[in-house]
Amino acid sequence: MNILILAAGRNPVPEEEGYPLCLVEFDSVPLIQRVTTACGSLNPKNLIVAFREEDVRGYHLDSVVTLLWPDANILNVRGGTKGAACTALLAVGMININEELLIVNGNEMLDADFSEIVEGFRRRNLDAGVVVFHSIHPRYSYVRVDENEFVVEAAEKRPISTNATAGFYWFARGGEFVQAAQGMIRKDACVNDNFYICPTFNELVLEHKRIGIHRVDGALYHPLKTSRQVELFESSSDRNPS
Repeated sequence: MNILILAAGRNPVPEEEGYPLCLVEFDSVPLIQRVTTACGSLNPKNLIVAFREEDVRGYHLDSVVTLLWPDANILNVRGGTKGAACTALLAVGMININEELLIVNGNEMLDADFSEIVEGFRRRNLDAGVVVFHSIHPRYSYVRVDENEFVVEAAEKRPISTNATAGFYWFARGGEFVQAAQGMIRKDACVNDNFYICPTFNELVLEHKRIGIHRVDGALYHPLKTSRQVELFESSSDRNPS
């Protein structure tokens, strides 16, 4: 299995606090350690972490990650990209396209058993799968499902259902994600001039692929994309130490 952690976005934490989001500590544990630990239950053959090149230089993030995962591959992202899908495509040379690919966001925490989720997708013989929670807020990406709970449409920053996605995207073959992302970009299917992971499912739907969902309680999902969200998660961690 390939796992790609996307941690190359801009830092929501005020610059005077000194460190990028991935190093912000919750209960004395840096966020990147929490995310890699969650991924560890899947025993991936190939762990890839995408960081901003300037953060790798400034904070030795390559050393941090290899202390946690000695065989990890570090993707240095130079400058900005046009969204998470573009960042993910920069890792193509590191991905075994014939094996499973899990893409998770490095600025979110999901308090769930990753191996249990993926095993469920496998048992259902899905081509792709996504974790969802109940929401109607337009800050999230969404999927719409049919009566069998197969994804029939995906949208970014637009509630087309109450199935908001939790930054956990699984593909039975890495190559299918790559083809879908390239197809989406060719069609210029961007939102606010950026290309996101979730809308790649629309390309798979056109190919009649089976895309399933795994539902979780919204309390298990912690987005960390603003200073306020970081503060809220930090206070909840203080009340409920892991």
